[in-house]
Amino acid sequence: MAGKRKLNEAGSSNGLRGDVLCVLGVLKVATADQIQRLDSPHLSYRHILKKSAALRKEARTVSHRGAANDLRRHGLAVDGGRTRGGEEVRLLTKDGLAAAAIDLDREPEEMGGMPKSAAARVPPTP
Repeated sequence: MAGKRKLNEAGSSNGLRGDVLCVLGVLKVATADQIQRLDSPHLSYRHILKKSAALRKEARTVSHRGAANDLRRHGLAVDGGRTRGGEEVRLLTKDGLAAAAIDLDREPEEMGGMPKSAAARVPPTP
């Protein structure tokens, strides 16, 4: 157990990290809230008795944020900044895209590139 905790400091399971990889492999960029809503929508109803919306959201997304943090520690995901609402945006590295391709049963060439490089090629609007 101690070895597992060292490897995955946030304590995420292999299955949950795989689910986060799959969601990010398809969407390319997502927040923990978006990942949770796609991967585990049932958690939205599990926490309805929390006193505030912020506490409900925290309870719903804590495991997915932990899985994304573990992926970041392993070099498979990076933080892509923050939304206007202050949520962290996550995206996959090239190694993360390759790992997601395995989980999604796709060829690595079908996965596309990282969204940062794609956005850098878009010319500014006049």
